[in-house]
Amino acid sequence: MDTGSQVVFHPDQETMKNSNINLLREFIGLSSINELYEFSDHHMDQFYDYVVKHTGIWFSKPYSRVRDSSRGKEFSGWFVDGEINVTFNCVERYKKSNKPAIKCVYEDGVLRIITYSELDNFTGKLAGSMRELGIKKGDRVGIFMPMVPEAIFSLYAIMRIGAIAVPMFSGYGREAVETRVRDAGINYIFTVESYSRKGRQIHMAKNVEGMNDTTLVILDRMETEGLDFYELLKKGTYIESEKTGSEDAAIMLYTSGTTGKPKGTVHVHGGSFINMVKEVKYYMNFKEEDTIFWITDLGWMMGPWEILGANALGGTLFLYPGAVDFPSNEKVWDLVEKHGITILGLSPTFARTMKYKNIKRPFSGLKAFGSTGEPWDEDSWNYVFHTWGRGKIPICNVSGGTDIIGCFLASTPVTPLKPKCLFKGLGMGVTVLDPSGKEIFNKIGYLVSRDHLPSMTRGIWKNEERYMSSYWSQFPGYWSQGDWAMQDRDGYFFLYGRADDIIKTSGKRIGPGEVEDSADRVPGVVESAAIGVPHEKKGEAIIIFYRGEDTEEVRSKIRLEIEKSQGKSFSPEKIICVEDLPKTRNGKIMRRVVKAAYTGNDPGDVTGLEDPTIIDKIRELVNDP
Repeated sequence: MDTGSQVVFHPDQETMKNSNINLLREFIGLSSINELYEFSDHHMDQFYDYVVKHTGIWFSKPYSRVRDSSRGKEFSGWFVDGEINVTFNCVERYKKSNKPAIKCVYEDGVLRIITYSELDNFTGKLAGSMRELGIKKGDRVGIFMPMVPEAIFSLYAIMRIGAIAVPMFSGYGREAVETRVRDAGINYIFTVESYSRKGRQIHMAKNVEGMNDTTLVILDRMETEGLDFYELLKKGTYIESEKTGSEDAAIMLYTSGTTGKPKGTVHVHGGSFINMVKEVKYYMNFKEEDTIFWITDLGWMMGPWEILGANALGGTLFLYPGAVDFPSNEKVWDLVEKHGITILGLSPTFARTMKYKNIKRPFSGLKAFGSTGEPWDEDSWNYVFHTWGRGKIPICNVSGGTDIIGCFLASTPVTPLKPKCLFKGLGMGVTVLDPSGKEIFNKIGYLVSRDHLPSMTRGIWKNEERYMSSYWSQFPGYWSQGDWAMQDRDGYFFLYGRADDIIKTSGKRIGPGEVEDSADRVPGVVESAAIGVPHEKKGEAIIIFYRGEDTEEVRSKIRLEIEKSQGKSFSPEKIICVEDLPKTRNGKIMRRVVKAAYTGNDPGDVTGLEDPTIIDKIRELVNDP
């Protein structure tokens, strides 16, 4: 079992001593890091009060108490009666600083640097123009832009006036954007006329023109009807940040669609923001001198997570709106070395792809890898750690979700690391339950939280019933969003994908991640997806889809490796090579889409897919005699 894996990384004493986690421990007055973790779970209200003080997060009106659960645990409010504004904390309070807040490199190599002073001026003036347009506190405003500085200006300007930012994945098609615009009641969308990706112009504004009577605010406007972004910014009257309450909504993010119809999750100026800052500061050991670059999108949780975390802590955010393998496969390595990036966030998919391409170049200048999006396979984790990191750079693997705009689990630079491990999060109350609701160790079960957390969505937009059924119904009193995990008694966790992906064959249950881990070890395999399909005798049969070399030799080795590592009961019925697997841009393989394509069923919402045409390609392969 994974819990038997050996520790391959031990933090040195200097790192431990100067780490933000250790400084928090000293600040609270606890004797060990383990005691800090215990305190954070069992004295949660006190813990988050300490976090606010230690991170320096500023309330314009102090909160009277940390939590109010008078409406029931599921509807708890945090930092009661307090007034706090995200943009003030990330931008306005640093307005006299000429330190870089944002660095951005475009595909053509052009570098832009925006200081905190400039960021405050831009967002203050843009916010003034928005208010003149009639946009007011509580209005939902869309952002449909790649990761360029103006997307960040828009995000901060919206929250500055107390409106609600609704970032949307920059790769969405018109239908996906329109679904979210209609559901959220959006009247204004920030977008771009076009931008370059892999040397091609991606036209975004035309894609959403004339949608639901919305007005577009367009960067580099040329042909599309709408308001010009910089004209709006230049004519705006600078305004200060609105006084917003702790429970006022700041951001609405739609789930990526791995579970069906996307849900509008609502995140607030208080608890949601405080949790994100907590995670960047302590899980990434982020300090003022750091520069963080996460390969992500503004429409995914990790976009706002890294932006708000980096700027709230006075550090530098690095943006690259181009493709990570253009013009060369080593583009990310070049960016890290040339621009002083110290923390790099990547996905297991990125690692598997570059490993397959035999990129062995070590990273220089990094103090930590960040990782999220999907479970790791052991070979790829080891490749990143030993080859790219020379066995010295910790992989800070985090996992949570859009629903909590944060991470239930996180390994950190002070965590002794086992391959592909996670560790329990600070103040997240996590455990694993069996189907009867009993806590279990060293067995696969449901990942849950025992408590309401500051960053949990304050509901599903306009649908309280769906909020309760989605998160609080499976185990009353526990938050569960359907992730399959295993924990050991030392605080380590290992993920196995979504619980509804679990395969039951011949009376035995197995997580698809376990099968995929075996398949991914085979030379010639880039990545794989395992699904269970109805079978007359077995109940379900295992089907493997993989990306890589399309040969009988590779397929034979996949079968033998699965039988060897998992047992002959889990030998796959079929092994199919595909051009690609359906994934969201942040790297999540959508197994339910693979299964629907194979069985000929409706795949449900697929607006989060990077390339929806993959569904038809899989169907053609399956139906090809």
